Amino acid sequence: MRIPFGLSVLLLCQLCAICQDEKPNLSGIWRRNSEKSNQEDLRVKIEQNGADITIIFRTRDEENTSRLRIGSDDNKNQIHGAPMVSQAAWDGVALVVHSVAKFGSDELRMDDRWTLSDDKQTLTFKERHHFGAEPQPTDVSYVFSRQADGSWEPPQPPQTAEQVYKNIQVMKGVPAPRLMSVMTLFTKWLGVQCNYCHVPNEFEKDDKPAKTTARKMLNMVHQINEANFPDNRIVSCWMCHRGNAKPEAFPQ
Repeated sequence: MRIPFGLSVLLLCQLCAICQDEKPNLSGIWRRNSEKSNQEDLRVKIEQNGADITIIFRTRDEENTSRLRIGSDDNKNQIHGAPMVSQAAWDGVALVVHSVAKFGSDELRMDDRWTLSDDKQTLTFKERHHFGAEPQPTDVSYVFSRQADGSWEPPQPPQTAEQVYKNIQVMKGVPAPRLMSVMTLFTKWLGVQCNYCHVPNEFEKDDKPAKTTARKMLNMVHQINEANFPDNRIVSCWMCHRGNAKPEAFPQ
């Protein structure tokens, strides 16, 4: 039986449309390819189930999880302890995620793009991120190779702040992943930005007097808590500063 030409064209178009609607499944365990990405050791675990996708980034010192619903522009997660809202969608066969994280009043904007190779053995991640008032965005690119399904071991205890970051003097012993969360709290407690105490992109430097003062204040808070509230440690910078760099000694 011969199929009419018009009907065959229609069937072919429908078949093409179905093929184009098929989206890749990014699920798997992936490890940064050292030959194709000039980045630190980085692994990713992705679980994709329909429109729901979970992406876990793991470095030697930190693990960060994002749970996304593709098609939603209100996915709420955290990055380095800061709240983050993301929009996830397919652009052809690429997964595109636009995110905004709030560090105090500064925003970190991230545009991510995930693409899977035809043989499904290589995953490419490209990101453009722009923080606060920095003059130019930064582009990064990771190329991952698929790993065996059983290669994602349980997370190891995190390193301490002084093992990961330079010139840590007061917060020794604090787990490294918590440090950024604490820094974010400082911006809220004092109503300032990171550059109030730090030299931008050179955070280990002690050039600014406010950083020395902050260390003294932290030691004072620790001593008060240790001597008076060892069980719940209720004293913090917020108790005096209330969102101001210089606290008021007396009520107005």
